[in-house]
Amino acid sequence: MTLSYFRRQAVALAVFTGVAGISTAYAQATDITQTFVEAGEIGQGFLLKRLDACYLITPEHVVNDAFFASVTAGNAQRSRGDATAIQTLGYDLAILGVTGNAQRACGIDYASFVSATTDVLKSLKSATQLSVSTISADGARVLTPANIASVDLLRLYIQPTDANTPLMQGMSGSLVFAGNTPVGMLQSVDANTSQGVVLRIDRLLETINPFFNDGLSIHSETPLTQLQQTLSLTHWSHASPAQISASFISDGDTTSHWRYRLQQGPNTSSEHNPLHAYRIANEVRLQFSLGASAEAPVQNISSITFSNYSDERDSFIRDFEILASRQAEGAGWVPVYAGTWMIGEKDKTVQLNNVAARRFMLVVRSHWNPDATDIVISEVTMTNND
Repeated sequence: MTLSYFRRQAVALAVFTGVAGISTAYAQATDITQTFVEAGEIGQGFLLKRLDACYLITPEHVVNDAFFASVTAGNAQRSRGDATAIQTLGYDLAILGVTGNAQRACGIDYASFVSATTDVLKSLKSATQLSVSTISADGARVLTPANIASVDLLRLYIQPTDANTPLMQGMSGSLVFAGNTPVGMLQSVDANTSQGVVLRIDRLLETINPFFNDGLSIHSETPLTQLQQTLSLTHWSHASPAQISASFISDGDTTSHWRYRLQQGPNTSSEHNPLHAYRIANEVRLQFSLGASAEAPVQNISSITFSNYSDERDSFIRDFEILASRQAEGAGWVPVYAGTWMIGEKDKTVQLNNVAARRFMLVVRSHWNPDATDIVISEVTMTNND
């Protein structure tokens, strides 16, 4: 079917609010942000936070071969944003990174979403009626009552309660609720019978869990900011055969890049190890000094910006942590920030709210492509309030 067909379906969703049997009241968990999605096709999705990033979960067939999607959140502000394809998974699922106003409407994090679905089996056993929650093209929320036709280990099969309020194409990706509990995601609709096929929420969580819960234990209450002052890369944790000057990282030129191609350790062979070898007590650590000498005064760091203008998607780090130290050398490291650098995001700015330090350390926790061998950083700058 053509994109114009799905646009017409989306318009139909927008006017559903006046049809008998359809309710715009929303009794379900309001901190779960659902979205209208326009990509290869028209569909639905929902947003989940992870560290400081926001992700869209939607059926893969909605994304189709598109690299980008437009989203409209079903919040009070009807926030809009863009989404970039990151990963496709089994059971017709895709994960996209969200930017724009919709990112600020992200709502619930992964752990909270898991908690909200813990009673899914109990809810299914006791449910007399389900509701299919859909976001129209203008951000309005529409609830379609439905009954359970059958349940298996992977899916629910549902039928609309009223033949005058059918399930229709363009609703794929809608969350399905039993009372206040999300029990699944609508993935397809039979155009002839209006029967919907719903992926159970426990199967959905099992599928996306490796992406959202990969063993990291990074917790930070520090909000986001940026930096711009004299600094230098002074130490790195693993030997690198790439003889590229560390001065490129602070030369003010984003067309020159510092490439970190990793070995297992000092004085080893020239074999390059994949980045997944550098996790859990063996992370890549880059140490930066603020100022030109060990006697430089403590600075109040407002923000730090990491840049990667290499256009090499495999070279982007994913999750990272920043430590700060007031000492000119030795230890004294204190964690001040943890976050995610979205793949393809040329500048990652971290707000630090005037952290006092003489040094800071970038600790790389994970990578977008664990089989890659290079980390590239074009520039690191900082701003302070001194």
